[in-house]
Amino acid sequence: MEENKQGLIDIAKLVFSFARVHRVTLQEDGKTPESDTDHTVMLSVCACALAQKLYPALDIGKVAQFAIVHDLVEAYAGDTNTFNITEEERHKKEEREKQAFEKIQQEFQTVYPWIPSTIASYEALASDEAQFVKAVDKLMTKLTHRINQGAYLKNEGKTREETKMHYDTQAQTVEEKYGDKFPEVVTLLKELTDDILRETYA
Repeated sequence: MEENKQGLIDIAKLVFSFARVHRVTLQEDGKTPESDTDHTVMLSVCACALAQKLYPALDIGKVAQFAIVHDLVEAYAGDTNTFNITEEERHKKEEREKQAFEKIQQEFQTVYPWIPSTIASYEALASDEAQFVKAVDKLMTKLTHRINQGAYLKNEGKTREETKMHYDTQAQTVEEKYGDKFPEVVTLLKELTDDILRETYA
């Protein structure tokens, strides 16, 4: 049991590190940074609720598992602001996350292989559940902007045109690459974008 006990301690340390990663998005007060754990719990609850309501054929257990680990590599790689990200910046982000995954794999492959294997399954996007979580993940930033009236966008001086271009491109990517089976999620993306544009730039 010593290996199991130490493995749980290592998981706890990983989660503490994960919780200390702050995103550029903000909580409802428009001031407090959203943590990776805030984001992950939000996605997990939203994805499971949305799957049960709109897509009952999905395995909600798998949806929950993928949502829980979807950003876990950021415990070591950190979060990257992807608003109008360049190709060079995206490449650097992918390399950091690859190295972070390898570290997680090295730490947990023997004692708790569920962690790296679930991350790998999610990243492969081979299942409907993984694709669904990937699509719903793109709703989360919109929810934070909607709740705090676009505080991040205002703070960073993002123009209406910049915001519209970024989120229109994102919705198109979701629809073409992994969201074609989930048209309602794509519709929610577009409707939330419209709400944000109207309320932030009124």
